[in-house]
Amino acid sequence: MFENLPVPPWLLLGVAVLLVLAALYLAREISDRELARRAQQLARLDDSELISKTAGGVALGVVGKLGNALRGSFFFADKDIETIERTARAAGMDPQRAVPIVMGIKVLMLVAGPAIGYALAVSWNLELLGKVLCLVLGMAIGTFVPNWTLAFAIRSHQDSLRKGLPDALDLLVVCAEAGLGLESALERVAIEMRDASPNVSTEFVTLLADMRMSTDRRAALTRLGERTGLVSFQRLGGTLSQTLRYGTPMGQALRVLAQEMRNERMMRIEEKAARLPALLVLPMILFILPCLFVVLAGPAALRIIDAWNGTGG
Repeated sequence: MFENLPVPPWLLLGVAVLLVLAALYLAREISDRELARRAQQLARLDDSELISKTAGGVALGVVGKLGNALRGSFFFADKDIETIERTARAAGMDPQRAVPIVMGIKVLMLVAGPAIGYALAVSWNLELLGKVLCLVLGMAIGTFVPNWTLAFAIRSHQDSLRKGLPDALDLLVVCAEAGLGLESALERVAIEMRDASPNVSTEFVTLLADMRMSTDRRAALTRLGERTGLVSFQRLGGTLSQTLRYGTPMGQALRVLAQEMRNERMMRIEEKAARLPALLVLPMILFILPCLFVVLAGPAALRIIDAWNGTGG
């Protein structure tokens, strides 16, 4: 059926690239919309201002409806949905909003990948083995690209949290020593960190809401570490939980924790700096040493060639 269609290969490759870029854009759009929604809720703004009529918002709505329609079908088991929820939560997204969109993207990529692979194989006039390989490659790309996108979102979110937490702890120390309670301090720090580190501000807003709704505030602090997946936030939750349980001064405990985290951040920077010589070996071999050989040995090689030609002549 496809043999008579004059489909240029570059067009099909362009469609594949556009699908990958669309998946990346949608994943980032989920995170940005959720951060904006939570930050504006903190500022007590109207949620109607968050409604976007752009093409990205319309696409997210369509993909989300597709994901909701596929919930409970044979495509996704309950265990798979729970995994997607944990992944979305670790990436800083709202699971209720993100899970249907992620499910829709997974299904779209799973269908589009093999279709594009087969269309490319037909356009290139490949044999049966080539068509099978293109189908398998397209299925693999359609299966793993959404997972890679989520993994990239998780790494970006965790890096932002890791960088912004020491500053947030310093602000918490100031608030605690000023006489504010835990909830008031968290609310104030969330407001102050909204521009400097939106991800940290969002996590503090979520923690604050969880503490206000939960009867056990220590359980809410424990969920903070589980939600972010970072050891630093687990230590923060444990420190605050101990202050609530034993009545120890919160400012002093947070000051010690902030200093330890700053020392750890400096150690990570030093470790990255120590790895630079090993990482620069390959670029030096590929790009710098050939240039040095040309500059140093080039004139001598030219004189030898001239002398050889003169002798031969």
